Amino acid sequence: MKFKPISFLLFLLVIMPILSQENDKEEQTKHKVVLLLGLTHIPETIEEGESLKSEEIPTIGLDYFYKFNPKWQIGIVVDLELGKYAVDFGGENIPRENAVVTGVVAGYTLLKGWSVFAGPGVEFESNRNLYIFRATTEYEFELGNNWGLSPALSFDFKKEYSTYSFGVGLSKMF
Repeated sequence: MKFKPISFLLFLLVIMPILSQENDKEEQTKHKVVLLLGLTHIPETIEEGESLKSEEIPTIGLDYFYKFNPKWQIGIVVDLELGKYAVDFGGENIPRENAVVTGVVAGYTLLKGWSVFAGPGVEFESNRNLYIFRATTEYEFELGNNWGLSPALSFDFKKEYSTYSFGVGLSKMF
């Protein structure tokens, strides 16, 4: 009878260091790649010279982040807006088609799972490139084995017009 509790204690003594090493490995991951699917909200589009209501454009993104410490990270974001529209800026129609939005953002973890990001970027498009400033907030749910799922809300501030997007990212940390 006493053999079972002793065996159990020996098992715990062996398994606890192994489990703590696995947790240390998860905490030591510094790189993260994110595949994002979402919608970008265009506040007012123009068609045939007339202003229309807002429009939502499907967006896919691929992001990379490097974590300096548990609170700070830096990242490169690349989003592709899969749509064609035009916007008015100072009486000029700016056509937009399949714009590629890129940026370099710095991130800070406010609470476990909840982070904010901000940084400059450029929206590349064949008719006209636009400078942006991106601000993002996200909450990441850990799925295990260094995978995560994170709803995110981003704002792209531009001189010409501003947009916001909502997406869900699937991430892998390594």
